[in-house]
Amino acid sequence: MSMSEKIKTKIQKYSRTLFFLLAWILLLGIVIQVSLAGFAVFVDGGIWQKHRALVNIIEFIPPFMFILGLIGRIPKLYTSLSVVLFFFINFQYYTTYRWLGAIHAAFTLVIFIISLYVAWASYRIVVKGKKEKYDNREFPITS
Repeated sequence: MSMSEKIKTKIQKYSRTLFFLLAWILLLGIVIQVSLAGFAVFVDGGIWQKHRALVNIIEFIPPFMFILGLIGRIPKLYTSLSVVLFFFINFQYYTTYRWLGAIHAAFTLVIFIISLYVAWASYRIVVKGKKEKYDNREFPITS
């Protein structure tokens, strides 16, 4: 293996690891967002500011995941889903008004499920090293 191939392999390994970390941080951020919304509704309305502030941080995680997925050669499905997550999270801004508020809460569940799917797949790829199974379009949670 030449020196450039070794460097390329290390870059891919680090990119995959960062993709894995960001996927789980995003999932944690979504869980915290839901918790903050619940606290704001049932405990203290002042928590809405924290809810709004946190989304300004987590909304930029999926674009970084996309870039790292390309560099780390993460399967296209999961790299593409990071773009979908970015658009879905930004779509949430339009669902905070009037009757769309119900969609806002329900759509959060969709974002959570996609985020969980990507995070779990990244765990299987990075920690367990089972990338080859995903290239055959096998569902990652079943095996």
